[in-house]
Amino acid sequence: MIKTSIQYLAISFIFLINLTFAGEVKPIVSSSLNEQDTWSYTVTKNDSFERIYQKYMFKHADILALSQLNQHKLSKKLQPNQILIIPVEMLKKVPTAAEVLVANGDVMAMTLIANQNRKVNKGDVLNANTTLVTGKNSLAKIRFADGSITNLQSNSSLSIQSSFQYAGKGTHVVQLKLAQGRTDNMANPNHQLGNRMQIETPSAVAAVRGTEFRVGAEGDIALQETLEGQVGFSAAGQEVLLAKGFGSAVEKDKAPLPPIVLPAAPDVSTFDKQFSSMPVEFNLTPQAEAVAYVSQLALDADFTQILNEQVIQSTKLSFDHLADGQYYLRLRAQEQHGLQGKDAIHVFNVKLLPPPPAPPELVEPLDEAVIPLAPTMLSWTAVPLANSYLVQIARDVNFENKIFERIASFNQLTITNSFGAGQFYWRVAVLNAGKPQKFSNYRKFTR
Repeated sequence: MIKTSIQYLAISFIFLINLTFAGEVKPIVSSSLNEQDTWSYTVTKNDSFERIYQKYMFKHADILALSQLNQHKLSKKLQPNQILIIPVEMLKKVPTAAEVLVANGDVMAMTLIANQNRKVNKGDVLNANTTLVTGKNSLAKIRFADGSITNLQSNSSLSIQSSFQYAGKGTHVVQLKLAQGRTDNMANPNHQLGNRMQIETPSAVAAVRGTEFRVGAEGDIALQETLEGQVGFSAAGQEVLLAKGFGSAVEKDKAPLPPIVLPAAPDVSTFDKQFSSMPVEFNLTPQAEAVAYVSQLALDADFTQILNEQVIQSTKLSFDHLADGQYYLRLRAQEQHGLQGKDAIHVFNVKLLPPPPAPPELVEPLDEAVIPLAPTMLSWTAVPLANSYLVQIARDVNFENKIFERIASFNQLTITNSFGAGQFYWRVAVLNAGKPQKFSNYRKFTR
């Protein structure tokens, strides 16, 4: 978080008194003043430095510094409509809470006060000094008081160090610490001047005022990827500014790498959209910058109901044991430093073909039966929903030398052919769309 010291502000301010026709008294300040880190307060009737302190300020000792910064002696009465410039660091910090919008899978919370884990549910309120931990294929979606959103991905640990609003000015500050895992963030979506979000990892700090970005932490490595706006990424006393489409990586106690172009989104334009059997497979087009591909499979377009996550180093992606329904696939390419690129989204449907029916069981004649004369009556168990059957007779058990084949509409057939003397083998299969399904076991009869 960027802090402006009182001494620096004292040097930066150049005040002149400007009386407007409406009687408003304004300080004229130098262009070096950062408006985001100050509050312009309009004095009201009967206001005093003491009353301003009681209502808005954090420390009583700052009253003197405030009067000096505004070049207005404490003994001198404040005038209505007079403008006082108050550094935000002098303002009270009013705690704000975060709300859990989504908690899917294994999501647990621990607070320093209670020192115990509890399951997190949608609608829960989270305060400062709360740590969230997600398990495999899990997600927690958190909304802060200014509308900022943080998605905590699976196998991650995130602490809310502080979340507050500056009294009077109304700007919000969110400070988080990511110990492990990944977050997707949308900071300050309403673009309120002065709002800030900061995410600290064991190796670096990402600070923003309004943007979309990702932060990752794995051991001594920290990663940052900017999707919209600009992010300051700092470590070891050095900072890189990362614009849209760029990222950086850093090892602990080292400076961040210069901006790196994020990989392009994988091409999913040729992926199948309908599947009738398992497994579901996709062949990815190789990308020169990609050393791996990261996938998420979910039941919803917001990727809150995650079914499967994979990191693959090949270009073949496979899923098995999927039920009928619609699925959402999110793909990213990952480059050599671990930075993930732009999302590719593919929607597909699974409508599995019904399993083939069990084959009929032969009834008559019994196996090894002797049938001296024609006709020969064959019968088998009826198969539900079967409309026709294929009956075959052969002189060998492999049915390579078939001497008889006929379609039967019922589960029995009378054969008038004699076939002469010898041994014969017969079997039956259900016909589906004109094609035989699995055949029954064979039986033998002799003439």
